Amino acid sequence: MQGLIKNLSRVFLLLHVALGSMQCAAPRHYKLRPIITEENDRKSIPKPKAQTISVYEDAIENMVGREVDEYGNLSWHSRKLTNRHKQAKNTNALDEVPNSSWFTNRHGQHAMTLEELRRGPNQGSGPAYEDTLTIVGAKVEGVSPGLVIKDVRGDIYFIKFDRQGYPQLNTAAEMITSKFVYAAGYNTPEIYLSVLNPKRLRIAEDVTVKNRWGKDVPMTFEFVEKVWGKVHQSPDGAYRVVASKLLDGEAIGPFQFAGRREDDPNDHINHNHRRELRGYKVIAAWLNNNDVKANNTLDMYVHENNKQFVKHHLIDFGTSLGSSGYGVAGRSRGRKGAFDLGQMLKKTLSLGLWVERWEKEPRLVSHSVGYFESRLFNPEDYAQLTPNLAFQKATELDGFWGAKLVMSFTDAQIRAVVETGEFENQDDEDYVAKTLIERRDKTGRYWYSTVNPLDNFRFAQTTGVTGHHDGNAAVLEFDDLAVKADFAGAAETSYRYKLLYRGADLMNYKTEGDPRCPITAEMYQTVLEGKETTLGDDPILTCEIQTRRSKGGSWGKSVKAHFYAPLSSESGEQQPQIIAIEREN
Repeated sequence: MQGLIKNLSRVFLLLHVALGSMQCAAPRHYKLRPIITEENDRKSIPKPKAQTISVYEDAIENMVGREVDEYGNLSWHSRKLTNRHKQAKNTNALDEVPNSSWFTNRHGQHAMTLEELRRGPNQGSGPAYEDTLTIVGAKVEGVSPGLVIKDVRGDIYFIKFDRQGYPQLNTAAEMITSKFVYAAGYNTPEIYLSVLNPKRLRIAEDVTVKNRWGKDVPMTFEFVEKVWGKVHQSPDGAYRVVASKLLDGEAIGPFQFAGRREDDPNDHINHNHRRELRGYKVIAAWLNNNDVKANNTLDMYVHENNKQFVKHHLIDFGTSLGSSGYGVAGRSRGRKGAFDLGQMLKKTLSLGLWVERWEKEPRLVSHSVGYFESRLFNPEDYAQLTPNLAFQKATELDGFWGAKLVMSFTDAQIRAVVETGEFENQDDEDYVAKTLIERRDKTGRYWYSTVNPLDNFRFAQTTGVTGHHDGNAAVLEFDDLAVKADFAGAAETSYRYKLLYRGADLMNYKTEGDPRCPITAEMYQTVLEGKETTLGDDPILTCEIQTRRSKGGSWGKSVKAHFYAPLSSESGEQQPQIIAIEREN
């Protein structure tokens, strides 16, 4: 009976796939309208109810609950088999992410200076360590202890340390990763690196901690001593720390990487369909952060620009680079999750004799770097500790978007950010920078290969375009990101252009290594013949471009640049205008 049910499910799945493949999508017709650069998700709303998410319940739901749901979802299986996954729902016509309460376009669109990259989100100088610091909370249980302090200015900070025996490991990872994540465009806390003198600490009244039986008891310096016993202390008795400033607004708990917050009217898109969350998969893999989960996020009810709304943050970056947050990251990071059935079966069936390549690697680079490498790094198959639905739903277009952010950091910019980790040993700093550069290139090389990596489309006016027109022509220019990154040679690259009007071919030609598509008066005339009435005052044309990377090779996926092509007027030729970009995936 069970076999019959399984066979019937396969039949239904195949029928579903067959019917889906028979549907031919009609070409989209765009209109001239402003490009959306701001998402309308910062309207004033009542304060949503604060929520808590159990780490264990969230892990079980992601590892078991959602996996079972997806297994029985025929639509998901058919999209997976036909590579017709649902695309992100919050991109604009240019296939980019507008600014929102989740994301702000920063370095990827407008290169930040080295000083801006080093500063990140920081607006001040950090805690006033020269005066008395008041402990107002603590986390002394578990493997990653910390303190909550208030300085004389009244500012509150969450203090994290390096694990005993691993100087700079956790604090450097927190500093470096947070700077990259902020520059990429995400909301992060202000984080400061400094030295804490324990003699300047005092405990506030009515501060409690949980004892070994889970009961709240008054905090004493006996509990603080438990913190000192777990963390790395300098020879002079001080402690190197990172201080994460309390975020503005009122905390209302973490957000999920699936679904949405029902009591937030601005939260109108399921989180697993947001590109900035899907694309973060690529950034997290680059930074070796395999612990991206709900409890490493925080929603704040903020008051900005005379409006009150929810702002979404990523927090806690200690489990990145070579740090686990409490010591050295395991060699299995990024290669298997917390529950990897395939890995378990291999070990069991081979009686423990099966050895993965990464298991043969050294256990650490140094006590300040931990285990962090690029040689075996695989951006295509980087595993999170627990499944992340937004990451699982990521398509090639989401990956390409994330890779563009990773590739936006130059060698010099990566080194500048790594400097903020303030490694004592120059070799450690050089190694981390070198590894990030190598992982960046692997990331770009893979994700750029999954689509046609043409980007930054724009029009430029030129005169006498060889082989096309003797007079003026508006030239559609673009950047071939693979060529720009030296992943492909310009001399070996060819482009095939097709000019279309509402899906109908008007003109075809190709160029050798020339990323320009001239739009000439002859092309306009071709369009006009017999179509004057149809065009009217809204002439929308499409330039479809395919790329070939070797002489005689096959043509790859296409990119369609839709543009408004104004006709001649008494005031002369008007400049065409890009209105939409479509990428085949």
